[in-house]
Amino acid sequence: MYEKRKIWLGVSSALLATTVASTEVEAKSDITVNAQFNAGISSVALLSAGEGGEGEGGEGEGGEGGANIDLAKDNAAYLAQLGLIRGHLWVGYKLYQEGHIDMAKTHMKHPEDELYAGMEPVFKARQVDGFAKELQVLADAVNGEKGDAAVKKAYQSLQNQIAKSERIEEKSARDVLISISLMVRTAADEYAIGVKNGDVVNVHEYQDAYGFTEIAIERLDSINSEQQQLAAKDIENTRQWLLELRDLWPTVDPQGKLEGDASHLYGAAARIELAAMNN
Repeated sequence: MYEKRKIWLGVSSALLATTVASTEVEAKSDITVNAQFNAGISSVALLSAGEGGEGEGGEGEGGEGGANIDLAKDNAAYLAQLGLIRGHLWVGYKLYQEGHIDMAKTHMKHPEDELYAGMEPVFKARQVDGFAKELQVLADAVNGEKGDAAVKKAYQSLQNQIAKSERIEEKSARDVLISISLMVRTAADEYAIGVKNGDVVNVHEYQDAYGFTEIAIERLDSINSEQQQLAAKDIENTRQWLLELRDLWPTVDPQGKLEGDASHLYGAAARIELAAMNN
């Protein structure tokens, strides 16, 4: 299984914000919003290692036009990339808790995995330690089936160490909201691959989308109090849009038909990005 190394990053966010009013977005269907999102934003594949490749499910992993984002300087992209790692781990831990051990193992990350390895020079540039040791301990605990207590301890330790690398409390509400929009956009791409006409055709992608969205919800509570006050309305709107998405995942291991559609995720990503532009 190929590792995801991308997040779909709207590098021309401001262009969309100046041409599509948020009230107009609210009045349109999710499908129309998605069309505006794709038309108004220049989406490029963000490669932490700066290399191309071929993704699972036929996804392209190479950057369009060779564009690269500097994660050492772009706070929103940096937070989004760490959010993807958190999302993988979140869903892996949830699967483990519910007894789906084999599936949980597929979501556990290692320091040598592409998604993390490409971040090491970024951590160095940002003068943070990273979390390679904690990542390995959790992977060993899950893959070695060392028991609930060991897995829980390793997971909590890893979350604490990731937070030290994120330093969300130092970031602006705008950066955090944009990172959330990027994560939800990536979740939409994954959900579109995982669910076709109500059938789960790729459960791993369906689960990834679940994890990315849940981490996006959690991230709102990490915004510092000053920024919470300054962007209170946009943060609350974002929270509501994200909570409405939870119906797309009735369970982590679905059976039978689903009513969910990726257009809801694309629409939410567009609305959140527009909200971020207010700050």
